[in-house]
Amino acid sequence: METKISKYLKEHLVGDYQIWFIVILLNIFGLLIQFSTKSRMTMEGPFEPLTSIIKTIAILIGSFYLMSWISRQNYIKVTRLSNLFLFLSWGLILFAFFFGESKGGASRWINLGFVSFMPSDMAKLCLTASLAKIFSSRQADQSQYNIVTAIVILILIGVTCFLIMLSNFSTSILIFLTSIVLMFFGRVPIKYISGIVGIVAFLAVMVVYLGIGQRATTVRNRISTFMTRAFEHDKTKLKEMNKSDENYQINLSKYAISTGALIPKGPGNSQYRYLLSQAESDFIYAIILEEYGLFMGILIPLFFLWFMWRGSSVIRYSGKPLGGLLSAGLTFSIVIQAFINMLVAVGAGPVTGQPLPMISAGGTSLVFTAISIGLILSISRDKEMETKI
Repeated sequence: METKISKYLKEHLVGDYQIWFIVILLNIFGLLIQFSTKSRMTMEGPFEPLTSIIKTIAILIGSFYLMSWISRQNYIKVTRLSNLFLFLSWGLILFAFFFGESKGGASRWINLGFVSFMPSDMAKLCLTASLAKIFSSRQADQSQYNIVTAIVILILIGVTCFLIMLSNFSTSILIFLTSIVLMFFGRVPIKYISGIVGIVAFLAVMVVYLGIGQRATTVRNRISTFMTRAFEHDKTKLKEMNKSDENYQINLSKYAISTGALIPKGPGNSQYRYLLSQAESDFIYAIILEEYGLFMGILIPLFFLWFMWRGSSVIRYSGKPLGGLLSAGLTFSIVIQAFINMLVAVGAGPVTGQPLPMISAGGTSLVFTAISIGLILSISRDKEMETKI
């Protein structure tokens, strides 16, 4: 006889159980490491970091409920309004750009009082769904890809990337990479892919070169710093460059890793969490290595590779083109964002400001990641539905 708990879990944890296992473990670990990294906030008030942790737990519980609810829905119905919400996200991005709350030198947040909302995460999800719908309707007949369709795709990708890159260049690049992957999976003719990639890339270069938006100068400096760090051999120039705040943070991240990778300091014993300005988000991977060592530093990327494998399995056995394409886009977006965060922490890429999904602090990222995973779980139910039929 089933207990009430097991019955509840069977009813609410539907879809691929391996994905659920990965997601639950990563989120629990994220909560533990955030409790450590946020201890530096004790100087900000008598109730910190307890207030921040309680807020994170509340958002996490809400995100899991949302993920569970979406996983039980028909993803085709859920994505019907993706175009409408994509256009809405464009308006919200512009509103945030002109009137939003400024953090980290850019206005990309809309303050709702009890929580701040970043509309670029909404745009990333909606664009993936919109493109998946366009490509899925043309899988049976490739001749439906024509110049008009290519222009529509270009407008959706180009406008979304342009609006976001005005205040958040790294997210724009992530969306662009996801769109390219989706176009290949969607079997868009190479001539159209090449044209779209070329135009959007040219647009990005012009934004940076002409200094359009709030982040162009920062992007130029970060790319220059990374290139100098990678290829400069003049010790005097490197020493001078190390004085910059950005390179200072990278060096701190490396120090954190070097002092804990082989001999971990243990949970809650990080020293560099007090020095790294974004220890709970952008550089959380460095704190993981400092406190938990190389073992956890290898285990985390392996978990994301496992997640990618399970997402790929969903693509393989989903009987509907929309399901396969949507799962491909959402899975790739989450995994590539994770590896970008980890590469930045070890100094293998320019600073981007991308959080580590399910582990870094950030309510907006947590909610939209939960929605994405909920859709992947919903798609994974295609196999169960076919079995029942």
